[in-house]
Amino acid sequence: MAQDELGYAISQCLASKGLTASTTRSQILFSHSEKPDRRLRRSCRHHVGAASRFLAALLAVGLMSGAIVQVARAAPTSQTEPFKVAKIHIETNGSACDMGPQIAFDSDGITSFLVSDPNGRKIYSFATKAGMKAAGGQTEGFLETVEPQIMELVSALGCAPETEEGVAALDELFAEWPAGDYTFEGSAKGTNLKSQATLTHLIPAGPEVVAPTDATVFPVAAFVIIEWNPVTEPILPELGPVKIVGYHVLVEEDTGAEVTPTVDVDLSASETSLTVPPEYLKPGTVYRFEVLSTEESGNQTITEGFFCTEGVADCVVSE
Repeated sequence: MAQDELGYAISQCLASKGLTASTTRSQILFSHSEKPDRRLRRSCRHHVGAASRFLAALLAVGLMSGAIVQVARAAPTSQTEPFKVAKIHIETNGSACDMGPQIAFDSDGITSFLVSDPNGRKIYSFATKAGMKAAGGQTEGFLETVEPQIMELVSALGCAPETEEGVAALDELFAEWPAGDYTFEGSAKGTNLKSQATLTHLIPAGPEVVAPTDATVFPVAAFVIIEWNPVTEPILPELGPVKIVGYHVLVEEDTGAEVTPTVDVDLSASETSLTVPPEYLKPGTVYRFEVLSTEESGNQTITEGFFCTEGVADCVVSE
């Protein structure tokens, strides 16, 4: 309708000037009439005004559409990828009766990071600055919370009471760390990362170590065999059922400080012993060891022990 009105206005104005118009595929052809209709001149100004207003409206719509298209084209695009590693689990020390969650992630580099619990609460975040940000950010991280002694475990396992990292009831800890999917989010230049990891409250019992007994002293050239019974039950009846997928063994010198483990080995669920060759051990040294049971969910429980090699003055562990 509007296009017909525009065409009519143009034809009327042309007629008032003694011209007629015809179109080809790419041209408008004008012819001249020696006796133009003078009556049409009076309406030309009216038709041209209407046509001008119509053209202005078309132009405004076109500019607005163009602006919208330009904004849409200019909107930055970013892709979302998963983290290389996104894990959350509960580590329990059956020898000390303490417990706490641990979080781990791995990436090619992120400048911001956020972990949310199943209720959407933000539980941890960071944003890199200055040189750290300019370099591409942080690639990986491991977070370990304070591990309070759990009252129910002390009652069930007979651990010596400790207050160094606090004391908590099992329900209190689980209320702060509900079971469910935890969301990991990160950002890097041009890339967003997002993954989910599931936390459960299925807690395995710690392995029952058969050998060596604490304070055993081995000859310098002896092989040390660490042996335990298979784990089939949860640490408390209400924290099962559990499915053990493997064991982990650590052996390290007892220096009273953090040291690199002498032995750090993952074993299958069917293996219940580890032999430490004498080449890995020093004479006259106190060694701590840990045997961890790993549940299908990733939750782990530690049993601690210690032994010594011949030549040690006193086979006791440091505080």
